[in-house]
Amino acid sequence: MGAPEVTVPPQELRADFEAVFERLARQGDLVWVRSGQQRLLLVNGAERAREVLIDRAAELVKPRSQTIDLGPPEPEQADERIPAPLFRRALAKGLGAARDPEVAAAAVAAAAVETASWRDGARVRAMPTLRRIGIRVACEAMLGSRLDERGVRRAADALARLDERPRVRVPGEREGGRLRQARAAARLDAAAAALIDGADLSRPSELTAVLNDLPALAPGLRERELRQLVGELLLGAAGPLAQTAGWLLVRLAGEPGAEDVRAEWKEVLGAGPVDAALLPRLRRTEAFVREVTRLHPTNPRITRAAASDTTVGGEEVPARTRVVLNVNAINRDPRGYDEPGRFRPERWLDGHPAAHKLGYLSFGAGPRRCLGEGAGLTALTALLPALCRPWRLAFDELRVTETGRRQLADDTLVTLRAAPLLLS
Repeated sequence: MGAPEVTVPPQELRADFEAVFERLARQGDLVWVRSGQQRLLLVNGAERAREVLIDRAAELVKPRSQTIDLGPPEPEQADERIPAPLFRRALAKGLGAARDPEVAAAAVAAAAVETASWRDGARVRAMPTLRRIGIRVACEAMLGSRLDERGVRRAADALARLDERPRVRVPGEREGGRLRQARAAARLDAAAAALIDGADLSRPSELTAVLNDLPALAPGLRERELRQLVGELLLGAAGPLAQTAGWLLVRLAGEPGAEDVRAEWKEVLGAGPVDAALLPRLRRTEAFVREVTRLHPTNPRITRAAASDTTVGGEEVPARTRVVLNVNAINRDPRGYDEPGRFRPERWLDGHPAAHKLGYLSFGAGPRRCLGEGAGLTALTALLPALCRPWRLAFDELRVTETGRRQLADDTLVTLRAAPLLLS
């Protein structure tokens, strides 16, 4: 018996595809979804995810955009000018474990800048603060360059506007905010140009790969194309950092297990600074970060496009078909986790907790796995105590964005209460 097939109105998918996918996950590991002019294959199980991301990686390619496009199926026009495997190898040189101290130091420094004006009883807009921190960390620790304060503010504003881009595109439906999106793209381009001008090419970084290695891999790239690539790298690092940091604050404010994390800060860090050398000892903090990424993945779906006829789980997948991995369902699969919907950071203390190796897809898997996983986890593990050790947090009203990236809404306020360090 083949996979079930359901029809979903495009507007319903556009309004909240995560809720639709959560419902459809109960129908099996594979579900065909008809919506608009598309027939998508939704993948809800880890074993089938392995097929898509590893076993069929040559036939199921990463499309240019992760937006779920409900228009007519089209062949994927991958940009062959940049050989992805070679370029990813060059990028990886700038994001290795040797960079962890630099990444941690950048996170601590960025937190210090943003919290300098915090006072007991103050109410702070969380996401704008975290977005500026994410920009600083991405620029200095991952891209190997920096922006001045005006540049940080403009880049953060661009990131906020570009985060509003719809995650599902319905053909013929008017897209609002085009002028704002165009202005945001122009600001991002200006930030990319400033980062290129200020790049330190004497040390490994993502910019080193773009400016030193890429010209040999893809001769003839224009300056505009290089700026666009640098802008994408900036968004790809800063956006997830800010988004995940927001959920870290929410969980730290509301979970009983947060007290175990604060106790670890007291034991390991004392009253001293957040030292990169001490990060390996913050095991509960890192487990806390991992559990947040499991329940709040930066990308709740991973899209692949069939470049040729293939199969997944015995299902015939014609060329031009979109295959969508339901990351939320896989990360919360009861076959892979005990109490999958419960926030339990301790499950990470003994290693990877999922029953299946691909039961945790927050950073993808296979040849397109996120290169910034290690750097991102290091930054967030350092950032959490750097931001929150002196403060207790209370969210006035938890509001989440309804379009674009799923994160705290910009008008969500958090109240700060001083939490003096009590040393034994």
